[in-house]
Amino acid sequence: MSAYSWTKAIASGVLLFPAFAELFGRIARDRIRDIALSSVALLFMALTAGLLVWDLEYKSRFLRVVFTPQKKSRLARGAFILIGYSALAGLYWIGAVLGVAKATALLLWPTLLAGILAAVYTAFLFGQCEGRDLWQTPLLAVHLIVQAFLCGAAVLALLPDKLGGSADSLALSRIGLICGLVGHLVIVATEFSVPHPTDNAAYAARLITHGPFKPMFWFGSVVVGGVVPVLVLVSMNGYLATAAASIFALGGLLAFEWCFVMAGQSVPNS
Repeated sequence: MSAYSWTKAIASGVLLFPAFAELFGRIARDRIRDIALSSVALLFMALTAGLLVWDLEYKSRFLRVVFTPQKKSRLARGAFILIGYSALAGLYWIGAVLGVAKATALLLWPTLLAGILAAVYTAFLFGQCEGRDLWQTPLLAVHLIVQAFLCGAAVLALLPDKLGGSADSLALSRIGLICGLVGHLVIVATEFSVPHPTDNAAYAARLITHGPFKPMFWFGSVVVGGVVPVLVLVSMNGYLATAAASIFALGGLLAFEWCFVMAGQSVPNS
């Protein structure tokens, strides 16, 4: 579940961040970059679907979700959101490969809307698990969007020149990374510093900050995956420094997802 949340954040965010940058005129559209980013989106969405199916005890049950869905099920709705986003990203990739600029321009915003839904719907899926109070936080939907934008900025920063990277995109990704990392750290600090409404949530949070998940949370997520990349970005320039910060940020986000998922379900139900 933690790996699925991480791959989905990358898949949904990789087109979000550069598209909003294009909207505000910060970077120009680039066909090679569009091909590269939509390829990453499809790859990580395929990994997300594979992780979801692999997590099922009976793999064939996934076909029931697709062909005989329960309309009120958040899981079924999420599956169709992922399928819709994958289809739109695939069409966007085809349009970029064929060089049909009008097609990619028309497909971009529906794809982005589906990407936002793909990023956010997990909050409702977690919210359905009423026995896991840590996952009931009202900040989760906002946090998922911040994570998606952070991942989008990180992937954009990692693009070399041959795959559509440029000085403008690198400078923009640095700003996006700093904002995304600060936003992520602020939400994490808020989540684990304020009193929790139930003993169940408080116990799960303590497992993260003072229990068995403490090393991974503080060292892996907060320090190496949060503070270090921010310090690197504000003190160093260039592709290598930005790429290193991006890798640290992505690794730190994976560490946080693991702590959040594991601690939430480690609280006894009785």
